[in-house]
Amino acid sequence: MLDEFNALRTRARINRDRALAAVRREYEVALEKIAALQQELLGQQSTRKGRVGAAIESVIPLDTDFTVNDVVTALEDKEPERPWHYRSVYDHLIRLREQGLLRLVRRARSNEPAVFVRVETPLKGRQLDDVPLLAAIGKVFVRPMTLTEIMVAMIESGYQTKMSKVNLRHTVRKLLGRNGYKQDGGKWVP
Repeated sequence: MLDEFNALRTRARINRDRALAAVRREYEVALEKIAALQQELLGQQSTRKGRVGAAIESVIPLDTDFTVNDVVTALEDKEPERPWHYRSVYDHLIRLREQGLLRLVRRARSNEPAVFVRVETPLKGRQLDDVPLLAAIGKVFVRPMTLTEIMVAMIESGYQTKMSKVNLRHTVRKLLGRNGYKQDGGKWVP
């Protein structure tokens, strides 16, 4: 007998949740219509906050390079009442880079943030620093090679780093091991 009452309570809870979801959808639609009507009649912007991505894309400079800090500062000036998290902005810039809308001019260093630029912006006498270490390794690692041969080939191909040679060697060894490369008789096998 208790199971039947529990089943009735469960059904009632499900019906309540469905009704609440429908009311919430109607409410959201009504708010969107009111905001559109307000914009059309009065020319006023809605007080509801827009998407984070749209706000970030609206403050990205069109003709100069920029850092995440520059974007966060512009966002805080544009919408000071809204909290802007560095990580959210950085992640969105990385997504834009992956979509091919931004280029990385300079990788982040220990005390310097990464520098980005829009794809359509011409570079002013600077080379792109858009090659991650693993990509640089993959470019030169075409045959079985020792760790020293890999490092020399990377540096000769134009890879630039501020790491010491010892740190670079350790980092390359770690990356090779983590990414499934095997060592056979002192040589790494692609």
